[in-house]
Amino acid sequence: MIDLESSYQYCARVVHDHYENFPVASRLLPASTRPSIAAIYAFARAADDFADEEPDTGRALELLSGWRRLLYQAAEGPVDHPVFRALSDVIQRTGVPVEWLDHLIMAFERDRTIVRHQTFEDLLAYSVLSANPVGRLLLWIHGIRSERLFARSDAICTALQLANFWQDIAVDWLKGRVYVPQEELRTAGIPESALANPLNTEEFRQREQLLKDRLFAYTAGLFSTGIPLPSAVGGRVGLELSLVWKGGVTILRKGRDPARRLLERPLLTKSTWIGALFLPLSRTTLDKTLRTLPERREMDRLFERGRAVYEGKASAPS
Repeated sequence: MIDLESSYQYCARVVHDHYENFPVASRLLPASTRPSIAAIYAFARAADDFADEEPDTGRALELLSGWRRLLYQAAEGPVDHPVFRALSDVIQRTGVPVEWLDHLIMAFERDRTIVRHQTFEDLLAYSVLSANPVGRLLLWIHGIRSERLFARSDAICTALQLANFWQDIAVDWLKGRVYVPQEELRTAGIPESALANPLNTEEFRQREQLLKDRLFAYTAGLFSTGIPLPSAVGGRVGLELSLVWKGGVTILRKGRDPARRLLERPLLTKSTWIGALFLPLSRTTLDKTLRTLPERREMDRLFERGRAVYEGKASAPS
């Protein structure tokens, strides 16, 4: 059986060899927890590749099902596979809920079977599987067990998921997926066919901007619920969470820029990320953009709709 040290080294190489918008197992985190985070990332990265790179849906689902079997074997003891040898050790040492890891597989399965979403609420159900476990796993690995903090983490992770959807509309379209809610397309007066062939008219650009503004307002509401999390966690983990929040908000703000067409990926330069470091981790950062949006009353309503998703659980008495 492959030895544990080699397994963790393999997972670290997976992290090193893959680009992500946000740091994974970065040096901000304590050295003692980075290998565990790398093992979880390597597990999720492979499952994501099964869902995205296998052209045949049936085969992709078979691969994901096999990945799930290995996960539950790893929960019982070591498995002779570099990812699951390391992951088994993480599960045994930390007691991390295995169902959170299984939720990630479920999300990748949904990517191959559910490719349209009617409302924001439908996307929330998806994010519970695809995004929220990531933040919860990070907190759990660092000894945090608070349901209130999990709720604030859920808000940030869901917001990050949505912000990435809004910037990757063209990429997802090529995969046959549309994550922008159908209800929001109808409200903006944009037929789905226009995602492939957007009109270059002033009227259509106005419709694009309305859609971008609505997506911004709702997602900003989610980000607002996550604001207290970094300071509540504190330390190096809190600093990491602060940078993730600022990076996500930066992507969201760039995504609604009037100069950006709907199918264009926002341009995120080195100076963009440097600027993100100096954003205040506060409601003011969100309000600065929210105040510039037309139809302010409707945008405020969307903001509060997003904020309400997790705020109740996050504010509940201990």
